[in-house]
Amino acid sequence: MRSESVARFGRLSSIVEFRGRLSRGTRRLVDAIVTIGLLAIATAVGMGFDSMGMGDAPIVVVYVLSVQLVALFTTSRALCVISTALSVLAFNYFFTSPRLSLAAWGSQYPGEFIVMCIVAFVSSEVSVELRQRVRGEQETSRLLRVLLETDHMLQGLESPTDVLEATGAQLSKLLDRDVVWYESTGEKVEPRRSFSPGGESPAGGLDVLTEPSVAMRAFENGEPAGEGTPRFSSASGLYLPVGDAHPPEGVMGLLVGDRPLESKERGVASAVVGEATLALGRIRALREREQAQMSAEKERLRANLLRSISHDLRTPLTSIIGSVDILLDRDGSLDDVESRRLLGGVRSDATWLGETVENLLAITRLENGGMRLSTNLELMDDVIEEALRHVDRRVSEHSLVVEPSDGDCLVDVDARLMVQVVVNLVNNAVKYTPAGSHITITLRRAGKWVETSVSDDGPGIPPEDRSKVFDTFYTVDQGLADGHRSFGLGLSLCKSIVEAHGGSIWLDSATPHGCVFAFTLPARDLSGGECR
Repeated sequence: MRSESVARFGRLSSIVEFRGRLSRGTRRLVDAIVTIGLLAIATAVGMGFDSMGMGDAPIVVVYVLSVQLVALFTTSRALCVISTALSVLAFNYFFTSPRLSLAAWGSQYPGEFIVMCIVAFVSSEVSVELRQRVRGEQETSRLLRVLLETDHMLQGLESPTDVLEATGAQLSKLLDRDVVWYESTGEKVEPRRSFSPGGESPAGGLDVLTEPSVAMRAFENGEPAGEGTPRFSSASGLYLPVGDAHPPEGVMGLLVGDRPLESKERGVASAVVGEATLALGRIRALREREQAQMSAEKERLRANLLRSISHDLRTPLTSIIGSVDILLDRDGSLDDVESRRLLGGVRSDATWLGETVENLLAITRLENGGMRLSTNLELMDDVIEEALRHVDRRVSEHSLVVEPSDGDCLVDVDARLMVQVVVNLVNNAVKYTPAGSHITITLRRAGKWVETSVSDDGPGIPPEDRSKVFDTFYTVDQGLADGHRSFGLGLSLCKSIVEAHGGSIWLDSATPHGCVFAFTLPARDLSGGECR
């Protein structure tokens, strides 16, 4: 029943809401006209009923209805009382004997007047209560729509600046007022941007001598300041801090102008600012979580590095020390063959340690931005030729083939780093394939790219490991490097170097088995420009 009443009087309340936007003097004049008009209509209808001989009861009902309509269409309870009194007087003047006189002959009239007065007054109070409920529910519904719209809009934003700009634009659109966004600079706020209902910055309305100080007070205290508040109540705007952090993220200033803020407008403004505060808190929480994840990842990598160093460096160092001790303590019992074998082991371990340290330093400088590329135009064929002079000596145990390029493979690279990429890829194939395997280096021109690939016919890499082979400290079959002669740095370094040159690197499977590591670099012409 209540919902039916709300629907029935919804349009009436909309009319009242429209009238509520008028100035106070105009509103009073309209209320008086509405009251007099309704009484005149009730009197005219009553005369029609009287001419048909319908008696006093229908006429009394018409006057009671007119009082109810006055209660619905006007905004003052005093008018309900006045319309009740005027209805009784009009009924007495036009419809009681003697007619057209305020005198009333008959003992029934005083009681009839009293009953009419009571019924009209009570019914008008019921109408006023119903009107207030309708307006309250409509205002609540409107506020919920505003909050849902604002929340949906803010959910898709990823930066505090976007949230504050969207909040300012939303407040200006909803309240039909100019809004100024004061941005936090750490210890104070400064006007950053203004919004107007038309979407353009307002031409005026800011008193730079006083309004920034009001915004600053709201910023410092974290509480509203300005018009309608205990702080700077004479200001020309209402200033609301945005954000629950101390200090807040910023301040929204609603400029009052010649139209004072109403309580419902304050409610809408506070609700929108509250939604903005929630959005800022969400963004801050996401960033804190991301930073925590990054810190945890860095700590994990640091722990893995320390673990790898403690195991990987200890093994070759122990071997080197043991071989050197044997050579130093020999008493002539070792022949030349055995001595050369021990020295070869020392050289091999020392070489691996040197390569590992070089890779570690290189990848650290690249990731921290501490290495600057010294690029020159180079033929990729020459880079590969130079790299083959520095690969692992165990490559002699394999069949290595270099296929000649099918075009001009000119690139703009840091030759030293690019040599290291090729060396790492070849050494990786040597390390993870059995003796006698075939290793092929292929170089070709692919449009505006130069593609280099190193393939082998070894056991290959399981599918679940292919997406991780370029991760730092990751080694195939062993997960994170631990206790083996591999830090998992070689392929990670290759990826960093290639991407620093504007290229890309990837892993494919060879047929019928094995791996193909390939990378591309931008092709250049003789003038150093990009090839098309």
